[in-house]
Parts: sequence; C-alpha cells; structure tokens
Amino acid sequence: MSDRVSSREVNKLVLKQDLGLRQLSNTTIFQKDNIFVLSPSMQNAHNWFDLRKININRFNENITKGFLLIRFFDRFLITDLAQFKKQMMPEERFVFTKSIGDHWKFNIVQQGTNYSIVNQQDRGKKYQIEEVTVERLRQLI
Repeated sequence: MSDRVSSREVNKLVLKQDLGLRQLSNTTIFQKDNIFVLSPSMQNAHNWFDLRKININRFNENITKGFLLIRFFDRFLITDLAQFKKQMMPEERFVFTKSIGDHWKFNIVQQGTNYSIVNQQDRGKKYQIEEVTVERLRQLI
C-alpha cells in the first residue's frame, strides 16, 4: 500500500463505524441523513492539505449540515463547513493542476493546544479550528 493510500485510510473506521457515515465513492466526502462531512486526512510533515472544488460543489448548505473534519495525524479537527467555505475559499482564488483539478491548498498551524488553518493562496486568511474527541464527534454528527 502506498503512503498516499495509507494516509487516506487513517481514522476512516472511526468515521464509518463510530459515526455511521457512508463514504461517497473514493472521495473525502462522508454522509449520513442530512449530514455532509468533508474529511481530508492530513498525514504529512508540512501540515498541508487540499480541498477539491468538485467535492465542495456537492455540498448544499440549504439542505444539509456540513462539517470540515480533518484527520490530523491521530487527532480530529472540526468546524462548520459553510462558515469555513465562506471565509477561507474565495471562488476566484484556487489552484488548478491536471491531477487534482481545481482546488484550494491549506496549512494547519499548531500553537500549543490551539489550531488554525491558513490559506496557501492568501496567507492573510487564517481560521481557528477545534480539536475534538471521538465522543464529541458522536454528539455532533
């Protein structure tokens, strides 16, 4: 199994078994009833992750409650997806590559027990994100 494949699998069982979410094909999208969870796995030394525009476009905040749930090594970082999208994902500021398509790139910055996300295309955009336990995830999702 390649590093990329194994990093995608980190804590996926928690999403599926503990939270009862269903994965949409081979994407970072997980769903249950009226819950939409975008859950990238961030397992690299540079603390970066990306979010694909095609996946964001599947989120309809008028009919589903959305969460951005980052699997940050062995931790879970969560925030409201609609709010994150509005503040951190300007329509005109994304990256295009042949392999991924349109996407936004982010870094996670840790200061003690606090975490924030920084937009790589506009480093002035910074967003606080909360670390939660699996028990707290069960309450939210």
